[in-house]
Amino acid sequence: MKWGIVLAAMLALAAPAAARAPSPRPEMVYHIFVRSFADSNGDRQGDLRGIRHRLDYLQRLGVTTLMLTPLYPSQFYHNYFADDFEGIDPEFGTMADFAALVRAAHARGMKIVLDEEIQYVSARHEWRTASAGQPESAYGKFLLYRDGTNREPVPTLLGTNDFTVWPGQKRQVFTVNLAEPKVRDYFARYLARWADPDGDGDPSDGVDGFRIDHMMDDLDNAGVLKDLLAGFWAPIITKLHGLNPKLTIIAEQADWGDGAAFFAKGGVDRVFAFPIWRAAGKLDAAGFAAAIAGSNAAVPPGRNQLVFVENHDTPRFAHGTARRAEILRLGAAISLLTGWVPSLYYGQEIGMSGAQTDDYVANADARDIPLRQAFRWVPDPMAAGNAAWYRQFPDAYHTPDSNVPGDGASVAEQDGRPGSLLETYRTLAALRARWPALGQGTTRVLMQQGDLVLIERWAKAGKALVLFNFGGGEASAALPLPSGAARRYGDARSTGARRVAAPPYSATVWTTAP
Repeated sequence: MKWGIVLAAMLALAAPAAARAPSPRPEMVYHIFVRSFADSNGDRQGDLRGIRHRLDYLQRLGVTTLMLTPLYPSQFYHNYFADDFEGIDPEFGTMADFAALVRAAHARGMKIVLDEEIQYVSARHEWRTASAGQPESAYGKFLLYRDGTNREPVPTLLGTNDFTVWPGQKRQVFTVNLAEPKVRDYFARYLARWADPDGDGDPSDGVDGFRIDHMMDDLDNAGVLKDLLAGFWAPIITKLHGLNPKLTIIAEQADWGDGAAFFAKGGVDRVFAFPIWRAAGKLDAAGFAAAIAGSNAAVPPGRNQLVFVENHDTPRFAHGTARRAEILRLGAAISLLTGWVPSLYYGQEIGMSGAQTDDYVANADARDIPLRQAFRWVPDPMAAGNAAWYRQFPDAYHTPDSNVPGDGASVAEQDGRPGSLLETYRTLAALRARWPALGQGTTRVLMQQGDLVLIERWAKAGKALVLFNFGGGEASAALPLPSGAARRYGDARSTGARRVAAPPYSATVWTTAP
């Protein structure tokens, strides 16, 4: 029995889903690496029940949207290459667990976005087992082969189909033939089932969007699968929007650029603000100002982008800044006050650190584990609830944990402590909820001078000015602060003659009435 039928049956037997509560809170996305977030049953694997049990924590943080890494069964720890697109990895739970998470999130006015990597499959996938050497099979054209006998697969992005992966196992990955109409039709139906599991035309029991991983117009720049944005993705996205106009399709643009082509050709709703991320990581004031201006040019009216300072593929912001408290607070302000839709990566709010390691030259996916370690509910990484799955094979993972007892990077050590990074995120989230200009307003740069950047956020309900100091010393400038502007956050101070001095690595917010 296919998973769509199973989920529909479970939803029918369950109590009616609670109506989606209206949420006045401005949107904030929380990006969860599912295997690492919260373990509910003691097996050290993060799971769906663990996420559901932590919704109170997430809601208090200001989170409105959960963005989950892939859930489908996979022999890879990150689940990005599917053994089967249908269903849930058993280590994460069951379809009943997923249905319960959807109901619980929607009852709180929260949304769920699923990450999908559909361009590749593992050697266990039926499309590979049924097509290898069998070009006349039902799946004979579902993968890319160099020859007519389906014996020579087209290499993947890294120039091979063969990989050694964590924990030291040999695995294969194959490229899906996105030019095959039957493949496009399959994925249109597949994504639609997540969006409306029982197929009754009411999407309230389904997910609220998809993150499309590694989205490209010319897959892997190989010149084999070209014009995918218009020819493959746009028709699928059009069908999904017809099913649910509120469904949000987010492109992870593989070139890490501004995403303009993904809006124009693919019809996506959102992209990732890679230029802002790049400038934030370098604490580059001029680059930050330029990225905001570029975003205003690249993002069309009615579309959006996710602003972030770290994700599952990048070094942790805390790692790059060596845990300096004031820089971590600046990172929080960049994430939440810049504009568009903020996206936090799990553990960012408690200052988890980590960067790729070079210790695994022949084991490509293990080098990213330091970016994906167990969320620290309590200081001890091995304590109950902390999903330290990578410690089950000590010989295969010999890199010291990026986050260790005593470093302060846990919820238990920061919850309720004034001035902690967690409380800073909560304070900024409350500020966004209180002032529409900060939570929903548009953004423009008013000034960039040395390490200082002044941006204006405005909405019908008023304006807000945010002054960032990206430098390690106090900096001052004459600012165009309007009369009646009230400081709501931060420690910049007036030095007379309309000049304002900003502390090192800081953000200060002023608001004005309409």
